[in-house]
Amino acid sequence: MNPFLIIFSITLVLFSNIHYCSSETTSEKLDIVSETCKRCADGDPNVSFNLCNNSLSSVPKSHKSDLRGLALISLKLSIKNATHVKSQVKKLLKATPANDTYMRSCLESCEELYSDAISALRDSVKAIKAKRFDDAITYLSSVVDDPQTCEDGFSEGGIVSPLGKEDDNFFGLSAISLSMSSLLA
Repeated sequence: MNPFLIIFSITLVLFSNIHYCSSETTSEKLDIVSETCKRCADGDPNVSFNLCNNSLSSVPKSHKSDLRGLALISLKLSIKNATHVKSQVKKLLKATPANDTYMRSCLESCEELYSDAISALRDSVKAIKAKRFDDAITYLSSVVDDPQTCEDGFSEGGIVSPLGKEDDNFFGLSAISLSMSSLLA
């Protein structure tokens, strides 16, 4: 299992528990996170309530945010995750022999997809800050497809993707960002 995902998951659980044990004011603010994640999960089958609640709760300022602030936090988490996946792809490319042309082609495609996703996520942040919510939705709609496009390259060649868990996690985070942006529109 990827050590980054293990540490990330443990951190999410720890932060969630710390915040649930805090004062009444924090508990009230946690309801904002929980309620928003519930709305997103109820409105979009691609949104996991647990991933949404745990990831947003891991950021202390989310408990003091409004919906727009939560959408921006979600986007920043997606950017951080996409940047991590892109660095994983670069490591895999370095470790892949030059004569394994199909694997290299898949990884290069994924690297390009994640580069484009990072750019689109940054554009989404700008759009939400400017209250151009429809623009953010447009950018995010393409981002949500990127992990599956990455996975398709591997499956079409009959090889197991070395990025399956990373692609799944990024899909979940980007789906949350899209759902929150849709609530703002």
